[in-house]
Amino acid sequence: MKTTLILTLATVLKMFSSVDLLHEQPTPYFIAMEYKGLSNCIMKIYVTDSLIMGAKVNGYISCQPNFGIGTSISIKHLREPEAYVKKKLDDYDSLLLDQTAFLKKDKYNFIVRRSDINKIWHDPSHKWGMGYYPDTGKIYIESTITPGNKEKIRELILVGDQHPDQLLALLNP
Repeated sequence: MKTTLILTLATVLKMFSSVDLLHEQPTPYFIAMEYKGLSNCIMKIYVTDSLIMGAKVNGYISCQPNFGIGTSISIKHLREPEAYVKKKLDDYDSLLLDQTAFLKKDKYNFIVRRSDINKIWHDPSHKWGMGYYPDTGKIYIESTITPGNKEKIRELILVGDQHPDQLLALLNP
């Protein structure tokens, strides 16, 4: 009986050998653009149980020809949200548990506590001024102004092809 139990347990453990049971799934996120005055930047928006964290992952996005000003996305990748992310700036995963370090990494980073949110909604209309860049509308987050969130209403432009209904469900658990 003991031998059978041990063999069964060993077999089950082998089935899970490629799964790290001690670590959770990666934090869900989506890619959005935020306007900053006359400029813009690309944000990776992480969504946890208690926080919405915006991390700057690319600077000014411009149309071609850009004459060396900003970043242009290849026409063939315009509909892929990840194409807007500058890989060398995308190093926030290790900072998600350290809010102070996360906010210090870039002046445009923000943290909205879910408990501070008043309203979240989607506007499907195309963002004016986006040129030929496709978007699937804008998600707005209205919340209390805090030291980590200096804007009462955040306009997150969904660059490329994204699924607003799924993102609203993620943001509104």
